[in-house]
Amino acid sequence: MYFLCCSYRTRIKDHGIIKLRIAGLDKQINHSTRICIPIADWDSKKIQVKPRHEQAYILNKQISDLRSKVIDFIETRTKNNELISADLLKAHLYGESKETKGLLDMIQYYIDTNRGRLSPGTVKQYESIHSKITKYLTKELLVPDYPLDKLNYRFLNDYRIYLEAKCVNGPNTIDRDVKRLKAVIHLAQKLEIIKEDPFKNFKSQTVVTHRSTLNVHEIAIIEELTIQNETMGLVRDAFLFMCYTGLAYSDLKNLTNSQIFQSIGSKRIIKLQRHKTDEHCMVPLMEKAEALISKYKDHHSKPTSEIVFPVISNQKMNQYLKLIMQLAGINKVITCHVARHSFATNSLEFNIPIETVSRMLGHTNIKTTQIYAKITETKLMNDFASFDLTPKAEKQILKAI
Repeated sequence: MYFLCCSYRTRIKDHGIIKLRIAGLDKQINHSTRICIPIADWDSKKIQVKPRHEQAYILNKQISDLRSKVIDFIETRTKNNELISADLLKAHLYGESKETKGLLDMIQYYIDTNRGRLSPGTVKQYESIHSKITKYLTKELLVPDYPLDKLNYRFLNDYRIYLEAKCVNGPNTIDRDVKRLKAVIHLAQKLEIIKEDPFKNFKSQTVVTHRSTLNVHEIAIIEELTIQNETMGLVRDAFLFMCYTGLAYSDLKNLTNSQIFQSIGSKRIIKLQRHKTDEHCMVPLMEKAEALISKYKDHHSKPTSEIVFPVISNQKMNQYLKLIMQLAGINKVITCHVARHSFATNSLEFNIPIETVSRMLGHTNIKTTQIYAKITETKLMNDFASFDLTPKAEKQILKAI
């Protein structure tokens, strides 16, 4: 006697682990199928994954095979008048899976089973972690994979040192990767693949970073520069276009005329799916942005006429931007992505609602926009001026700031 259920005891947010519960023997068995799905996608009446799940066919096949394995065991031993017990059945079920899964297998399993609920950008981060660990294992440890039950503090610390020294990753990148790995290990625990948490005593470090931005005055200085070198001029214009639109480098590089639409009146608007996250964003084109589009309409270096801007590599652009900032007398470390930061902070300073800025940037979560939202001195003082304070209170608040 047996039946399948979606266990709520091992619930992960709105997901559950499908367990094979077998009753009628000397004791009950709860066997994890290691299949994790949204609870809403489980059909408790038909005892199967609902067809709407993108991997329904594959998962239902796994469940069916497991059912058959149990039935074959019971029928064979009954036919041969052999003892049937919970321990024997458990040994039969676990016999093919006693060997612990490897770390790479587990990361890939996490990606495959969560692809539908993770953003494309997050999936890419997990795929990047898989790639990094693959290189670490094959080139440094000379092994194809690493058993999950062998993970410990030393392994994690050695891997952290590898990320710092060989991959030149900063503390915040390492911290993000560690958090992703923790999610994978947490799932392995939920699936009862491992018992101990190797991250229990492991702590990564985060560093509060200062996000460089350019205010409207500094952008105006860059606009007015006289640049003779054609490539440098192109870099300056591409950077300004990103300051006017909030586009990331990858989105500007792939921007085509088909992604620019006529909006209300004479205004046009950019509508695209972000390269990094696949999220949709909409950005109205201001006059300065339109002028740059016209300037490069028939530019000889464009690969096709459909491409809006002829851009060089991100690395080369950043090298030219360093020279441009020197010409402008701006003593800041500026990269292509600073244009996006600047667009966000300047938009907020001009009192554009944060929800609108978030939509223009194509953020999946408004919390991301809040990170970009640097409160400038101008905005701070404007907000401050709206309060009717006594000179003494004003002096105390300024001192605290």
